[in-house]
Amino acid sequence: MKFDTVKLVVDLKSLSRGMNRGVYDIPLLKVEWNIEDVDPADSQGILELVVDFGDEFVLCSGRLNAYFRTPCARCLEPSRFSISEEIYRVYTWIPDPASEEQREVISQSGELSIFDAVQEAVLLSIPLKPLCSPDCTGICYN
Repeated sequence: MKFDTVKLVVDLKSLSRGMNRGVYDIPLLKVEWNIEDVDPADSQGILELVVDFGDEFVLCSGRLNAYFRTPCARCLEPSRFSISEEIYRVYTWIPDPASEEQREVISQSGELSIFDAVQEAVLLSIPLKPLCSPDCTGICYN
């Protein structure tokens, strides 16, 4: 399976029917995450990816193992957090408005961007109240 680790794009022509698996080193600093106040804490992350390539759909699942940082809720110093959400997305070539299952439409380019699914995993992993340390006393005490 060919996979662009910066754009997070799967080359559909490189897939065989059925399950396709890969583990990829993601250069976190080169990916344009576009998430306010959230940046990679490390230069590399690991994406475990499974792509089930069928006639009517492509199912992408996996997990991004990486660390990001965001400002501490008390003192605004960087707070490090890990990505823990599963990645799961179903794509199709032909949209079915009658279907209850939400599916994204695959472009005719032969490439499948999973960026939104991976970005969503990062967003869902951001702590509600990130702390630089459990005993952070806050900005007034620094």
